[in-house]
Amino acid sequence: MQLTLPFWIALAFSLLLVPLVRKISLRFGLVDAPKVDRWHTRPTPKVGGIAMFAAFALAFLIAALIEPPQEIHWALLVGSLITFSLGVLDDFKHLSPAAKLIGQIIAAAIVVFFGRNLDFFDLEILNIIFTFGWLIGITNAINLLDNMDGLAGGVALIAALALSLMFWQIGAFNLLLISLALGGSILGFLVFNFPPASIFMGDAGSLFLGFTLASLAIAQVPRASNLLAILGVPTLIFLLPILDTTMVTITRILRGQSPAQGGRDHTSHRLIAFGLSERQTVLALYGVALLSGILGTLLESIDYNISLILIPLLLLVMTLLTAFLGRIKVVKSANAAEHPGMMTRLVIGLTGRGRILEIALDLVIISVAYYLAFWLYYGFGADVISINIFVNSLPLALVAAYISFFAFGIYSGVWQYISLSDLLRFFWAVIGCGIFIGVSSVFLYPHQYPHTAIFLFCVFLFLGLATSRASFRFLDQLYNRQTHITENSAAVFIFGAEDAGVMAQQWLSNQSEFKYKVAGFLDNDPFKRGRQIFGITVLGGLDDLESIIIKNPVQGIILPSDEMLTNFQASADALKICKKHGIWLKRLRISFENIE
Repeated sequence: MQLTLPFWIALAFSLLLVPLVRKISLRFGLVDAPKVDRWHTRPTPKVGGIAMFAAFALAFLIAALIEPPQEIHWALLVGSLITFSLGVLDDFKHLSPAAKLIGQIIAAAIVVFFGRNLDFFDLEILNIIFTFGWLIGITNAINLLDNMDGLAGGVALIAALALSLMFWQIGAFNLLLISLALGGSILGFLVFNFPPASIFMGDAGSLFLGFTLASLAIAQVPRASNLLAILGVPTLIFLLPILDTTMVTITRILRGQSPAQGGRDHTSHRLIAFGLSERQTVLALYGVALLSGILGTLLESIDYNISLILIPLLLLVMTLLTAFLGRIKVVKSANAAEHPGMMTRLVIGLTGRGRILEIALDLVIISVAYYLAFWLYYGFGADVISINIFVNSLPLALVAAYISFFAFGIYSGVWQYISLSDLLRFFWAVIGCGIFIGVSSVFLYPHQYPHTAIFLFCVFLFLGLATSRASFRFLDQLYNRQTHITENSAAVFIFGAEDAGVMAQQWLSNQSEFKYKVAGFLDNDPFKRGRQIFGITVLGGLDDLESIIIKNPVQGIILPSDEMLTNFQASADALKICKKHGIWLKRLRISFENIE
């Protein structure tokens, strides 16, 4: 109980202070009014972050007085105070992006100068630059994630608890005091912020949470010595805000908009467009944050070897989903800049008319495939030499893969329409990549390079390309079904489980103007009965029509071809059954018209 005392103290203060701050905010008009680019629909108090910070500070002070920690991380606390003050000023004065950035740089400088850097590069100057980027990047990532009721608070709570578990595992009780006090203050606020929210945290809360969590994530040197653990722990804990910020930044640049401006184009908004409710969206993103947070803490445990496979696969799956969500149109083109700036034109020009999300996804696919090849070749017995070969040769693999991809036209296809010819293109692109690496490695690594790993890399790379592209087709079908089929959609049968019928089903699934839900196929072929086509069952033929209708009530039957129309009209019983049950018949016709 004494170990978790900061959490309970912060929770109690937060539960008391948040309603008080909400009442004061309403009295003095400190509310966030509804806007076109915001999610809420009613004026809501916006300074909940003040109550959260106060609860955190009081809990930390009381717990430190009860049991003084061996070390107080003053640099971290001062940096958190600066970002909180910066957020308060922004909530009241609306600071410019440049002013907020300068304040964050000052806070990060204090942590870097008096605190700790990420030890990743051999050159210390690179570590300092990387640490600045980490602190400022995560701070703004949490700020951008605060776009839906309960989302940023819940993800921040999961991150704080994951860090607390990690600090408890390694015995860093001075840091555990901070993370637990932070977690308690967030949970108390979340009681009032979960949808439908009665108060927002504002920039005072999001900037404070982002900077504090980012500082905590790098405050302790990982016990594990491998490359994955050095960056894996903080990256996994903040995987969701990192991916969300990356997607939002890229898509806004491509639209000619500033990444710093508000908008309804985040991961959460795209999941709403995909068909989830607001609460389902928030809970789904909680699940993602929880899974990645748990895997992040596993890297600090003794038996973390299994995570060496799970973590790259998680990164690949999450990046794939992010790339797919980035393609969902949630912002009308009219909102984009009419005259794109130089950065937008440059990005589009370099990435083949906006294929940057696909290229970014391939960066992860190539890296994971190369990593899995080395892992499978060396197993758990990888030493410093093998790790250095992997790190030093990874740029070679990336260069070889991208050159081969462009040479064989990998980016010339549309992902959701993948075909056999595309798979052949993937195969030859992978072969070309393997040859490039094999020839280059003879000169770059004449004695040490494991050439067997090239074959393994090619296998994993082909599987990654084929699976990622094919998954877009599956997700597109699921998206179309979620968005085009509503409660008011008319249930219909399609007569004919063959090419014309399948084409009709696919065409209907992509037409938002026709609210039809295909409840099943009808076909007189007895060998097709019970089979499924794109998840839709062939229920039987016209001889069983009445029993099928009784079990599966529909409003109409669609005939996809003249042949099916003739066959249906030849059955007098079928026509009588349709008339008896009030079922309409429609012939789907796709024809050409001359335009003069």
